[in-house]
Amino acid sequence: MLGDISNIAREIYAMAPKVLVHGSGAVGSIYIYLLDKAGCDVTAVCRSNHDVVKTDGFTIESDLYGKGLHVHPNVARTPDEAVQFGPFDYVLVTTKALPLAKTPQTIAPAITTKHTSIVLIQNGIAIEESYAKSFPNNTIISTVVYLPTTQTKPGKILMGNVELLEVGTFPASAYQNEDGLAKIATDNLAAILKKGGSNVRFYDDIQERRWNKLLINASWNPICALTLSRDVAYLASSTAAEPLVSAVMAEVVAIAQALGYSKMDPSFIKEQMKKAMDRRGGKGIEPSMLVDVLSRRRMEVEVILGNPIKIAQRLGVPVPRLETLYALSAALDESIAYRQPGKSLGGDETKQSHSAKSYI
Repeated sequence: MLGDISNIAREIYAMAPKVLVHGSGAVGSIYIYLLDKAGCDVTAVCRSNHDVVKTDGFTIESDLYGKGLHVHPNVARTPDEAVQFGPFDYVLVTTKALPLAKTPQTIAPAITTKHTSIVLIQNGIAIEESYAKSFPNNTIISTVVYLPTTQTKPGKILMGNVELLEVGTFPASAYQNEDGLAKIATDNLAAILKKGGSNVRFYDDIQERRWNKLLINASWNPICALTLSRDVAYLASSTAAEPLVSAVMAEVVAIAQALGYSKMDPSFIKEQMKKAMDRRGGKGIEPSMLVDVLSRRRMEVEVILGNPIKIAQRLGVPVPRLETLYALSAALDESIAYRQPGKSLGGDETKQSHSAKSYI
């Protein structure tokens, strides 16, 4: 019976897979392009860029894939509207991981039980549980992405020379399920993306890779956002700058090791700091939280700082610097959402948000 199920699944994925990309901005548009190149039937959920993309598609200027690239997927405003182009074999979630966005509920109309695989191309720690709870009979594929890209204006994408997608199932054990469906879905996704030109790598336990990326996200992201500085400018600001970044990274390593990820060690910190130091003399990097602040958008404070701190508290790992960055970043995030231009943020403006927010 297992062989029959596996063969049916392989035949389904061997056909042109139908893929929905929820969050068709800078990152999502690149995977729309790669999936289209691989022969998939791709539908994009677009918001602010909807009208432009529906008419003209995406134009991509990439140092890695080439200049003047064009892709024109099916376009919808919501997953509910996108159902007309389904049923979907995969739904890629490339929006920001903001708890109040309630993304599992939003994508629910596009999910076919026991068929659609949900692919999370999002930052942060402990983001998968809400999807697993909402879709207990679907494969959850978690990823870590390294992709310097920005949407300079609606439908116009500027990409650097790096694309790396690390993938694995959630939970890790799902890859070995007896029915074989999670393994087939994950292996086929990797093959499809590789066919399109992606540098995709499979990991038995993707969570270790998430903690590895958190070294960068939990340190540089909030520090650069709070100081309104790129990494090299921050490093040049004082002799205290570099030790603080290293100390924050050390707290991330301590949490990861307490979870059993022994490969995470202080050598990773030296490696990351060297990369930043090597950028001195240039313009440096604008981490995503800094870009969000400059664009007056909400930041991924909870998944990048809040969730790791909760895990640290449960394990008894002291993380005072992460807690400080969390407190300051959460306040900055509220300011972005509610402050009036030219004015400080008062308590009366945040009353309603406090009742809906979960605090550490």
